[in-house]
Amino acid sequence: MIGNQVGKGAIYLFIQIISSMISGYIFLILLARITTTDIIGTFSLLVAISEIFANIAVIGLPESIQKFVGRSFLQHKHADAKVFVIISFILLSVGIIASCLVILFFNDWISNIFGIGFGLVIVVDLMVTSYAVYTVLYYIVVASLKTKVLPIIIIISSVAKVILGLSLVLMGYGILGLALGYTFFGQILSSILLAIFIGKLFKSTKKVTKPEITIRSASKSLLVGGIVAWVPLLITTVGIDLGTIVLYSTYGSHQSGVYFIALAIANAINAIVHSIFTISLPVLSSMHDGRKRFVWQAIRISAILALPLSCSIIFYSNDIMHLIGSNYEKGSSSLQILLLSSFPIIVLSGVETLVFSFGQYRYTLTISLATSIPRTILYIVLVPIFGITGVAMSYTIGSVMGLIASIIVANRIRLSIFWKPLALTLFLPLSLAFLFAAFDVNYIIGIVTTITITYLLLMKLHVIEKTDGSFFIELMPNKTPKAFVTISNKFGKIIDWFYR
Repeated sequence: MIGNQVGKGAIYLFIQIISSMISGYIFLILLARITTTDIIGTFSLLVAISEIFANIAVIGLPESIQKFVGRSFLQHKHADAKVFVIISFILLSVGIIASCLVILFFNDWISNIFGIGFGLVIVVDLMVTSYAVYTVLYYIVVASLKTKVLPIIIIISSVAKVILGLSLVLMGYGILGLALGYTFFGQILSSILLAIFIGKLFKSTKKVTKPEITIRSASKSLLVGGIVAWVPLLITTVGIDLGTIVLYSTYGSHQSGVYFIALAIANAINAIVHSIFTISLPVLSSMHDGRKRFVWQAIRISAILALPLSCSIIFYSNDIMHLIGSNYEKGSSSLQILLLSSFPIIVLSGVETLVFSFGQYRYTLTISLATSIPRTILYIVLVPIFGITGVAMSYTIGSVMGLIASIIVANRIRLSIFWKPLALTLFLPLSLAFLFAAFDVNYIIGIVTTITITYLLLMKLHVIEKTDGSFFIELMPNKTPKAFVTISNKFGKIIDWFYR
């Protein structure tokens, strides 16, 4: 039952991620056609600063919400879940006010260092507020495992913010229009829709019972779990966004704009991994047995979904960046390096999610520090020398160091990671993509063929298990399974051949 719940939740999150990837990529292509890399670079700076302060504002609530609200939902203690949600928003309000005041206090310093005016500093405050509120609402829905609504909400808000953001840029509002239209108003719309759904979710509870948990106990649980998760999350966020900030202050907005596009593409692919482990945390927190086996399966499935795509793009990164615009081709090497981080991110995310669900917070902190400290140091050393390539190198080296730390942690908690199937999932698409690129095969044909052949070989090698297919078919929404069953029956003999 739990496996089915997490599977269905992950499917809808996966649909949401794919929708966001498509809409985001279309937005980037159109934006690159109508504006300059300097505007995109300044936008990337605002996003980086707002993400850091928004993660300060949420006080680690996303992780504690997944753990405590998720467990309450799974145990059908909706009254307890409601208490946790109310306390979450009280804590969030304090965090948002504190973060926005800090930004305003350092207004002069920010303006002098980055050359942005007071108006954009106010915009950063608005972005922090909208991002923090959206994040908490989003994770409440994820914790409920009622993620069917997420693709609908994200598609509506994505279409709205793309239209609004591009319209404001075309009307001559530049970076101000881009930041307000695409980020602030887009997240506000998403937040309103999520809030409406959450309200209906609690109203639909037929049995109104008295909460078993007290306000004091709920506050303590959220704060302890949140702060423990907050430090690693903040360290990780700084480790990601600091690269953009250092690049902007060293080379200016142009190179920051190019790097922002490369990072956005890499993050979109890694978001596939994030969706699986995001939906896994509330389930893991409610489990008593089988957590390690569950996490290994999540790592394996994440690798199967993400690595063939990321590896196939590596050797066609120049073509992908050219689609955005000819000015962005210089970021192709950065994209290649960033995509190499997908494999370590899969493993370290799995181990990190497991130890957090166990309450072994020092291991969570160890993995985060091992990832982010090398990144931070290398940003300062490599960015002035190599520019955007230096940022990508720092990011990926940090991911590798996090992988090493997660392997050590996995050994200590006796988590079995089977490296052979992971190695095959990594090196098969890398080898195929290299061959196609070497023979100058068209990038669309090369990427599609690489992914197709990789999956067929993984089936033959039993890395993709036969039960995986039936498992995913069961998780498909409503009438979709019947169509897949009909198709699979027609090709039954071929499929059976792969598993002999």
